[in-house]
Amino acid sequence: MNKLSTNIKEWRIILGICLVFALRVLGMFIVLPVFSTYGISLRDSTIFLSSIAIGSYGFFQALFQIPYGWLSDKIGRKIVIILGLLFFLIGSYVCLNSNSIWGMILGRSIQGSGAISSVCMVLLSETISKQNKTKAMGLLGISFGASFVISMVISPIIVRIFGFHSVFFVSFLLSILCILVVWFVIPFSKFNKKIYIKNEYKIFLSLFKRSNLFQLDLNIFFLHVLLILHFIVIPIQLHIYISFIHSAWIIYLITIIVSFIVVLPINVYIKDKKHIKIAILCSIVLLMISNFIFLFFKNNYIFLILGLQIFFIVFSFFEMIFPILVSKNSPKDYKGTAMAIYSISQFLGSSIGSILGGLILNFYGSSLLFLFELIIIFIWFFINIRYLKI
Repeated sequence: MNKLSTNIKEWRIILGICLVFALRVLGMFIVLPVFSTYGISLRDSTIFLSSIAIGSYGFFQALFQIPYGWLSDKIGRKIVIILGLLFFLIGSYVCLNSNSIWGMILGRSIQGSGAISSVCMVLLSETISKQNKTKAMGLLGISFGASFVISMVISPIIVRIFGFHSVFFVSFLLSILCILVVWFVIPFSKFNKKIYIKNEYKIFLSLFKRSNLFQLDLNIFFLHVLLILHFIVIPIQLHIYISFIHSAWIIYLITIIVSFIVVLPINVYIKDKKHIKIAILCSIVLLMISNFIFLFFKNNYIFLILGLQIFFIVFSFFEMIFPILVSKNSPKDYKGTAMAIYSISQFLGSSIGSILGGLILNFYGSSLLFLFELIIIFIWFFINIRYLKI
């Protein structure tokens, strides 16, 4: 009975953290499908400044991951998670009331400064038993993918019915819901007031030296660079050839449902390290094919949707498998720290991809941007052939 009670308590924590994580991701990604087409209408806006507004979130997420983790060691995980959610709440309010691109950049930056991803992962690592940790990390990855799906589908619908700023109102409400979930579902955790910075610094550096973890961090970095590059240019391309604003949710819904149907069986059957490496390399090849389609058939919306479908299949696969691999390859007592570095890589990729994408699209056009993406994928592929260790 005691064991059953403990197991129920653990799953309550797992589901609570995954829900908070999912709602935060939803609040982040709900902007992506519509910002490149609607953000340009804001006062003082340009394509480049719109991309800065998109990427500022990821930049501040990456910047504050480690400080939030350190603060959570001092005052407790739950308090820091609520603090981060309050910053996201304030940022959403600023965006909701901003009619200029500068106000939007400020609001997105404040949103991003609530960097609680790594703290949530640390909390999972500390409170969940060994037999449930891998399941918990896998569920966290699935919640990320599910939130991405929902945000891609509902965002164009919300904007069409209620207007562009309504997506930030949704983020505002989700922030309040997350705070309530954390307060009533997540328990207060023990924390260590004595921290030996020198030792922690050495351990932090040692995690970077682990080639298998570094390679996974590099993989998620490249993936999110491509994700943001795609959502800077593809909504604009589709809008040129079809009434994209009115049918975007249908396109995203179909492509993402197909992605999950394809990906879920693959995750079940891929077990050993050799097969995982082959699956990763084959997935990157699929990304090459996707980008060839974008580059050479960008004037045909059917091929654009096909390329988007291939990308979503690979994206869904990577978002499900990478967190599990990071958890498996991390030192026993530092899985949370490894996840923090993983989160930093993820958000840095989003931020850098946004800035580079905005610059290239603004000054050189979509063809060069797709070519730039293709070069990134080739570099990514050859790095994995040479160095990938699972």
